[in-house]
Amino acid sequence: MSKIIINNAWFYSFHGCLHEESVIGAEYIVNVIVETNTSDAEESDNLESTVDYVSVYSVVKKEMGVPSKLLESVMQRIIFSIKNISKSVDSVDVSIKKLKPPIGGNVDSVELRKKV
Repeated sequence: MSKIIINNAWFYSFHGCLHEESVIGAEYIVNVIVETNTSDAEESDNLESTVDYVSVYSVVKKEMGVPSKLLESVMQRIIFSIKNISKSVDSVDVSIKKLKPPIGGNVDSVELRKKV
């Protein structure tokens, strides 16, 4: 089993329950780990034999561009869409980190993570 990993994809998006968050936006960092069997790709050197990380990134970019109140909704859409890229996707691990969240304190970030 191999892991295809997208590290620290940066987005400026408009997620959050507060009205201001949907207007002002915030910075987000997304990490994705896709587990898949890459043995066919290792032998064939053929992109169609693996999960294309460009396709994975495209999914993340698309879903981060859809404003949502909850990061849970964004995360679930990302996971669902990645699993639909290829039948060879065994598991998906996604983390979404919101930088400088408006929570009334000095906090670097909050993070939501799920592995399916």
